[in-house]
Amino acid sequence: MFKLILQWCVLSCATLACVNVSMAGAAQKPVKVVASIKPLQLIAASLLGDSAETTLLISADNSPHHYNMKPSDVRRLQDADLVIWVGPDLERFLVKPLKRNPARNLALLSEDEQEEHDEHAKHEDHDEHEEHDEHAKHEDHDEHEEHDEHAKHEDHDEHDEHDEHAKHEEHDEHEEHAEAEGEHHHDHDHGNDPHLWMAPERILEAAELITHRLQEDYPERAAEFEERLHSFEDRLKAADSALAAQLKDVQKQGFYVFHDAFEGFVDHYGLNQLGYFTVDPGRKPGAKRLNQIRTALEESKATCVFIEPQFEAPVVRAIVGDLPVGKGMLDPLGRDIAADNDGIFNFLNALGSEIRTCLKNS
Repeated sequence: MFKLILQWCVLSCATLACVNVSMAGAAQKPVKVVASIKPLQLIAASLLGDSAETTLLISADNSPHHYNMKPSDVRRLQDADLVIWVGPDLERFLVKPLKRNPARNLALLSEDEQEEHDEHAKHEDHDEHEEHDEHAKHEDHDEHEEHDEHAKHEDHDEHDEHDEHAKHEEHDEHEEHAEAEGEHHHDHDHGNDPHLWMAPERILEAAELITHRLQEDYPERAAEFEERLHSFEDRLKAADSALAAQLKDVQKQGFYVFHDAFEGFVDHYGLNQLGYFTVDPGRKPGAKRLNQIRTALEESKATCVFIEPQFEAPVVRAIVGDLPVGKGMLDPLGRDIAADNDGIFNFLNALGSEIRTCLKNS
């Protein structure tokens, strides 16, 4: 009888131990995180380590500026515990799928910044319609008043002048629009630049947002996520200090980048970026901008010109030609960087190393 009781106790203890282990395993099960783009995956992987299974939605060979969703992408969003994305400024293709999809999601640009972006877009659209209507009224009024005067002029001269004027206006309007769009991009997006992974202070803000969201969703693991955030912050500060020292002696060297993605990095480390070829990497730069860049290169104002691996940039090579200007490659998406514990730090170091190497050797 005693033997049977002993066996029952041993079996009960073993069963209870298995249950406890199972519960502990369930509590520590990795959170399934889907990051829209590679830099966000690098941040999440470095921050969360084995607390999360961090996967990537868009391959780093593709640009988020012009991406088209696939059915497999939608399924991955639906299976995620948390979807991390920048926001409508960058991944506009995600707006509708994330509204339809029941998975939790976190936009790293604040709601206020997104509303500011949407309000600005509405304002521009409203102004454009008003300007169009006003222009139409103005044309009708002028046409009515000047009809008799117009009849006195020779048709040939009038048509020639009109054609020449139309060509001139269309040309100027196209170039001025491109330039204005570039200037507007800086004015509007300086504090709301969607390339938030370029500046250490904004990387930390993103890490804090991710941590707080996970603490809300998994309150029983709040202390674990808090500890990981503190460790991440210490490592980020160390990497930042090392980079600042590395780049200090090249701060005055001028350079151009292919597209306007590096402003956060440039501003943070006090670098001398003279300009960029295009705001949108999917759009060719205007002739006026290219002429300005060519002039600057001929006057030796720039030491280096950087292109990107995601885009063919024959226009850059054509402008640089045989000028004595260094050529470098900056990858804003970090496609060759492993998404591991050191991912985002290796990404920042790779940018800094490429910039310093080109500026020092040219």
